Amino acid sequence: DELNEKSPLAMEQVFAALHAVHQNFSWGERQAGKSVLSVACEIVSLGGKVSYIFRVPERFRNLLESAIFAQYPKAEVAQVEDYLGRLPHSYDPKTAEFDFWGTQWHKKKDNAYPIRTYAEEASFEHAAQKTFVDPLANVLEVMSNLQPYELMAYQLVIKPVNDDWKEHTKHLLDELKGVPHKHSSGTFEKVLYFIPSLVADFLVAAVGGSGGEDAGPSHAKEEAPSQMMHKSDVEKFVISSIERAMGKVTYEVRMRTLYLAPKDKINKSLRIPEIVGALRNFDDVNLNGLKPDLGHTWTEAPSYKISETLERPYLEYAKLVRRRHFWHNFLPRSSWRGSGKVIMNTEELATIFHFPQVPNARVSQLERVSAVKAAPPMDLPI
Repeated sequence: DELNEKSPLAMEQVFAALHAVHQNFSWGERQAGKSVLSVACEIVSLGGKVSYIFRVPERFRNLLESAIFAQYPKAEVAQVEDYLGRLPHSYDPKTAEFDFWGTQWHKKKDNAYPIRTYAEEASFEHAAQKTFVDPLANVLEVMSNLQPYELMAYQLVIKPVNDDWKEHTKHLLDELKGVPHKHSSGTFEKVLYFIPSLVADFLVAAVGGSGGEDAGPSHAKEEAPSQMMHKSDVEKFVISSIERAMGKVTYEVRMRTLYLAPKDKINKSLRIPEIVGALRNFDDVNLNGLKPDLGHTWTEAPSYKISETLERPYLEYAKLVRRRHFWHNFLPRSSWRGSGKVIMNTEELATIFHFPQVPNARVSQLERVSAVKAAPPMDLPI
């Protein structure tokens, strides 16, 4: 129950602690094959029973457990069997007894724009009723309503990154603020204009004298006036949201969803719109949102351009290629394969992945441990 009483802020602290996985490698070390390791965070529903699963390198297991126990002292962490371990490593639609759908998710805009997060006022909180609406409530509701033969997984493969990518964000902020672009002259331009400017300065000094108090008025270059006072409230909100997001540590994220069921019982027409609609909860029109990658990883056949009959062989082949690639990426929790990367800070991650909060979310389908370990009382007789 303690897990359900914590806000997403507690999970944000967990992600902040996990950023210690990041390491700075030299060029030689990277060429030798060293790379930053990743952590997989998953919400899995097996027939309607929802579980939270982390897959972490063995060397960082204590780091993960310490981060969780620091925020959830009564949590119970146990090693479990991989729920994907019994599935075939490669997908063949002719021999497989199951069918599936999957896709990878991207941000709708530039990575600098954050998605709708739990920390925004009036986003997930009723001010009048003073109640907090769980951002993941829709996702958990969809997963808890699965039939016993259905499987749905919500996967986040996160890899900590440094702040190099934020240089682009600084330029974006200057553009949004209306800061004039400063043109930096190259070496050739400096040499080309040095001699004429030197001659001009000499002539001015010779004609006008040495200057001093009688010299003419100096034309100091004035700074361009700030345009922030002319910005609308929405524009100021966007700028402040980006600046707040830049102040937090960030991850490179591969976000995927999977729905799987027997061939004769799979219900894509119901489950796909349900999970896609649930993830629309993180959209902010002024900032950013999440969208499925329809062009590359969406495992259903792409839309035909001119004639469905003529294009059917190509569309079926494209569908098979997408399915095999997605299957090859999802099962091993790949952190580098897929259609592009998404950058998210700890606040965004905690919004899209955290333990549910009651009484504002239905958590009856979450698996619970039957006992909780705790230290013995101090006055226990020996």
